[in-house]
Amino acid sequence: MKYNVYLYILLFFTQLTVAQTIKILPELKQKVEKAANELSNPQTSLVDPVSINGTLVWSEDKTQVAVVLKASIKNQWHIYAYVPKDQPFITSELRLKLPKGIKAIGTWNLPYNDAYGKGIYVYRDMPVFIQYCAVEKYNINAELECGLFYQACDPNICFPPQTKMKVLKL
Repeated sequence: MKYNVYLYILLFFTQLTVAQTIKILPELKQKVEKAANELSNPQTSLVDPVSINGTLVWSEDKTQVAVVLKASIKNQWHIYAYVPKDQPFITSELRLKLPKGIKAIGTWNLPYNDAYGKGIYVYRDMPVFIQYCAVEKYNINAELECGLFYQACDPNICFPPQTKMKVLKL
């Protein structure tokens, strides 16, 4: 029993160390920045103040891919980057379903957020979220899903939380 616990701990830290040693290719970071700036979003409206769009950006050697998810938030509206437990609002969560052969490298790169008071932070305008992934072997017809669970509010009203997903073909 003791041996199994030690083995488990060793395997956990070995996997953690391997994941931390994967470096994002510099050329991929440059391509991601360009793609994020060029990525358009569907229009927002008073009844749907948040829209999302996504794209995949591949490294030249196809060993890494970045998932770029861009939200468009209507003027005067926001979604929550962080909400303390004593507040009634809902913190946004990123969603990602990767196909076999593709693994996330670290966690999502998050955009800048604004302080909103009482320990609350929000995203406004057009935040861009990026998840870098390592590519092993994958099915050319495979798809991945990325999206955002969020609660949209303006100074007078908050909508119920919802999830928007985008399917991207490899």
